[in-house]
Amino acid sequence: MSKRPLCVAALLWAAILWLLGQMQVPGFTFQTPKLPLKNSLEKATVSGEIYKKEEFTLYTNLYIKNANLNITSKQYPIDNVKVYIKKEKYVDFLNCGDKVAVRGLLEEIPLPVNLGQFNERVYNYARGIKWYQDGESIKVLEKNFNPFLKCQDKIKEMWKNGISKVAPEDKNGFFESVLLGEKRNLDSSQKILFQIMGCSHILAISGLHLSILGGGILKVLQRFSIPFGAAGSISMITMILYGNLTGNGAAVMRAVIMFSVWIGALMWKRTYDFLSSAALACILLLIKSPLYLYDSSFLLSFGAILGLGFVQPVLFPKKVRKGKMIFWKKMRNVLSDGIKGGIAVWAVLLPIMMYFFYEISVFGIIVNLLVLPTTGILLIFSCVGSLLGMCGMISFGKLAIVPAVLILEIYLGIGRIIQKIPFALWITGKPALWKCVSYYVVLFLLLWMKKSKRWKKSFYGILALSIFLLCGKLPWEKRDITFLDVGQGECACIHTDDRSCFLIDGGSSSVSGVGKYRILPFLKAFGIVEIKGIFVSHTDLDHISGIQELLESVEKREIQMKIGTLFLSECEETKEKLEALEESGKRAGCKIVYIKKGTKIREGKVLLECLAPDRKDLECNEGSQALRMTKGSLRVLFTGDIEGEGESAFFQELKERNEGYDVLKVAHHGSKNSTKEELLEIINPKASVISCGKDNSYGHPHKELLERLKIYTEKIFFTMKEGEIILIERKDGFYIRSRLGGKRYLFMRNEP
Repeated sequence: MSKRPLCVAALLWAAILWLLGQMQVPGFTFQTPKLPLKNSLEKATVSGEIYKKEEFTLYTNLYIKNANLNITSKQYPIDNVKVYIKKEKYVDFLNCGDKVAVRGLLEEIPLPVNLGQFNERVYNYARGIKWYQDGESIKVLEKNFNPFLKCQDKIKEMWKNGISKVAPEDKNGFFESVLLGEKRNLDSSQKILFQIMGCSHILAISGLHLSILGGGILKVLQRFSIPFGAAGSISMITMILYGNLTGNGAAVMRAVIMFSVWIGALMWKRTYDFLSSAALACILLLIKSPLYLYDSSFLLSFGAILGLGFVQPVLFPKKVRKGKMIFWKKMRNVLSDGIKGGIAVWAVLLPIMMYFFYEISVFGIIVNLLVLPTTGILLIFSCVGSLLGMCGMISFGKLAIVPAVLILEIYLGIGRIIQKIPFALWITGKPALWKCVSYYVVLFLLLWMKKSKRWKKSFYGILALSIFLLCGKLPWEKRDITFLDVGQGECACIHTDDRSCFLIDGGSSSVSGVGKYRILPFLKAFGIVEIKGIFVSHTDLDHISGIQELLESVEKREIQMKIGTLFLSECEETKEKLEALEESGKRAGCKIVYIKKGTKIREGKVLLECLAPDRKDLECNEGSQALRMTKGSLRVLFTGDIEGEGESAFFQELKERNEGYDVLKVAHHGSKNSTKEELLEIINPKASVISCGKDNSYGHPHKELLERLKIYTEKIFFTMKEGEIILIERKDGFYIRSRLGGKRYLFMRNEP
């Protein structure tokens, strides 16, 4: 490192930025910027310049820079804003560079409310976006004709049209993704296949794309005897323009900077150092946006560079090869170097992939050896074909893109084969940050030991142990129950052990894709590989929408997760819905079991007993499943949406049992007529949990219900305010903490 001062500077700069973030210094943390006035943001007016727009079928996203919040006659700067505006309210002739004023609800970018949920705030803050706005009206203040931006938008639109003219319809999304960075039309099944193969990086505009582009243009120009200085400059400018066209992601900017340094070194006849060039790129990007330090694409890009430039030479020192080698030996060496490089990169990226994505492709290294050598060919032919289509030479474009389509089909074929292999995706769970840091400390200590030839024999054993500790759960990281925040709906996860669970319900009427974007990420982040069973209290959408998504994903083998049993209860009113859910469960390989009052299910320390319904002629909510859960000395009551006749029978059952409960999951999201006083007198819960959505139209939870709960329970927890609610048993009681609340509440159990 003493020979690479830029590398030392990059490490120190990153450490300083991290410390500033820990000290909550504005600009270096993810706290919501404070507005100058406590003004209502429901009808806020924001003005600024459009620098990016995304058009969809029903709405348009406008990105506004140098935004100001207009209050009376004053303007207050609020950084960049992402505006969502419906098509009928959108002004079609708006272009990048135009100055506009948008009126509508101004919102904070939310934090994730559950473990594993995508962190919108980190992603947007790293890109300078600090607010969301739901635009109700838009006014053009100034038509700022920017020929560069207008030309850029026009080229992008023409290129997309060129792709649509020459590529097969079902593959348009793929080529838009790899050539333009546009993922909105990418087929979800294709995306999943690339994830399973460990080749998702191909779908994003990355350093690989830029290297192929810049290097390819440079070689072509040199073939035409163009001087290196001119050829290098043209290649560099082309990369910069292409980077702007595709959004200038962290990996793109890193590649542009490193390529520029390389060209400059050759032009000035200076020594080019791979790691020093990467360190310079790192410093510049973190100056541009210090919050890139927390961005997955930034960390993955520089992690791969570190693996190739630092780890690989230490792990696998290159041997001097003398004399000429026959062809097959050359190929063997190329293959060997590819495997070694893959292992080195994997060793560096493992904690990052686990921390952000919670799963690892088991066959990723092998597949990349097959895929990467042909990626350049795919990019070149797809680029040429689409550009020919853009220029109106459709027949030639269709012919030129054929090799790219064939290569893509091979990729997808490999993905489909791997998809059928059990555990092709290793669900690792999300490790704690201190584990990731500890892993890197151990890794670099081991690299130093190997380089200095100390403890050589124990090197790989210690490395394997560090990976094991990274993946394993420690006692204080375990949970007993997690009540997920799914908006206006319900989902509870009962942890049977570190890798399996039961689910009670899983749906939402306010969050679209709740199974895909909230429930499944949580399960992966916690390292769940098997859902022992899913209990469906009743078939309302806010209880089953996410379950249907999970079943469909398992059926299509989009996730490497097993669902054991689907526990349903008979209800004449919802017979058709139950049958449809039953069929979905069977296609996903689930066992279907209908339960009623008295049914008991045991898994390890967990015992679940059905207390209701006892009849199938009840209305949907009335016939909700009610479950009694015990785990050790912990007792929890789950009540679904039970009400009416079903609640009366349920009440009688509890009265006969005459036992208290530690925690009550409040029925029907806290509706007015649920959870009557007589019920609370009997069960006397120490804590109550209400699952409902923020600002829901039903008025949940109702004030009268809350007043009743306050009398009979020590503490009420709300998913809409606190995010996921976590319950953990102790010998002398239990404690509850929430994701957003921060504070841990201890509940002591009275000795008999």
